[in-house]
Amino acid sequence: MEMEILEVHANDMDFYCEKRGSGPPLVLVPDGVNDCGHNAVIGDLLADEFTVYTFDMRGGSRSMPSVHEKVTAESLGSDVAGIIKALGIAPASVYGCSSGGQAALSLGKNNPELCRNLIVHEAALMNDTPLPGTGFSFFENIGTYQPYCVGFPSRDVCYVGNYDKWHALGEEFQNRVNSNFEYWAQYYLGSNDITTYSEEDLLKMPNLEFSIGTWSPAWLVYANIATAERVGAPVTWHNCAHYPQVTCPDEYAQYIRSTCKKYL
Repeated sequence: MEMEILEVHANDMDFYCEKRGSGPPLVLVPDGVNDCGHNAVIGDLLADEFTVYTFDMRGGSRSMPSVHEKVTAESLGSDVAGIIKALGIAPASVYGCSSGGQAALSLGKNNPELCRNLIVHEAALMNDTPLPGTGFSFFENIGTYQPYCVGFPSRDVCYVGNYDKWHALGEEFQNRVNSNFEYWAQYYLGSNDITTYSEEDLLKMPNLEFSIGTWSPAWLVYANIATAERVGAPVTWHNCAHYPQVTCPDEYAQYIRSTCKKYL
């Protein structure tokens, strides 16, 4: 599938963005690897019926701000809003995973008019975990866990799910992601993952649905189910890890397709 590279100016910075296909707009928001490279497979699969946009997150790979500061769910949601406005594609279907799930939820809360529907896979909802000290707090002492973190997340099966598919994304992608980890640990960890959403917040979000994976860490699954239950939002299980676009791209692309088409 042919891919067009765009430079999209939003929130005082330039975002690296990829565009595929034609049809109703669909935005794929990356997770904490902060690189859109592992959305390429599902982007290609969906481009026959949708115009698919994906981008590198703030501070990731090819979207670097001039000022570095803590990144919150609100700032990420504002970035997605700015990109949608700059592209002139509202209302758009929006998918977000992990940090990108926080971005999608914040977008739906603060800019619901920009969204046709929202699909959230295992948003990083640290404050909705069942016990304190679980979740991404594992990574807070970056010095202690440095040997583990080199190559994160490619060493962690509960995130990647399938090493062959992860490595098939290519050495250039691997190198970018490895470089991004330090930025994520310094500017995302402990700030992007703390926002929680009330019933009132969630009711603002148009056509919100959640998905969770059978291989994923229990705290992520619990936090997303607990959030969805506040408003009775649908929750769909998948036989995948935290990055379904890597573990089971064909099946997950079909889930995104069928979910988005319900709201066209």
